[in-house]
Amino acid sequence: MVAWQPIGISMGVYDMCARYLKERKQFGAPLAAFQINQQKLARMLGNIQAMTLVGWRLCKLYEEGKMTPGHASLGKSWITSRARETAALGRELLGGNGILADFLVAKAFCDLEPIYTYEGTYDINSLVTGREITGFASFKPASVSQRSRL
Repeated sequence: MVAWQPIGISMGVYDMCARYLKERKQFGAPLAAFQINQQKLARMLGNIQAMTLVGWRLCKLYEEGKMTPGHASLGKSWITSRARETAALGRELLGGNGILADFLVAKAFCDLEPIYTYEGTYDINSLVTGREITGFASFKPASVSQRSRL
């Protein structure tokens, strides 16, 4: 579930930005006609497609009884990271309007932040994944006897 919420938020930001860029005109042309804006929209869409595929893969692993804590942590950390990037690109595309409540991009940022940190922060989820990859837990504090030897 945690992996799917940021995907939905990102889709909403993308849809709003695509509409805005087609409607808003600058220098006699829609903002959607400018190359840098198209590049940012393409990156946002690429993020959404990749996030969706990772989410779908997690669902398949879960259905097959093969999903591990490392899989779940990788999905949560990577998807929320890409969602934050997508919202940031949307904010850039809307310029000053990106911080106004009317366009909801700032609200999307606020909605993404707790998702980025609950059920383990990005960093902790990355370490859970790293533990699964390497077999070493890097976030377990040293015991009292180990610390006294240091």
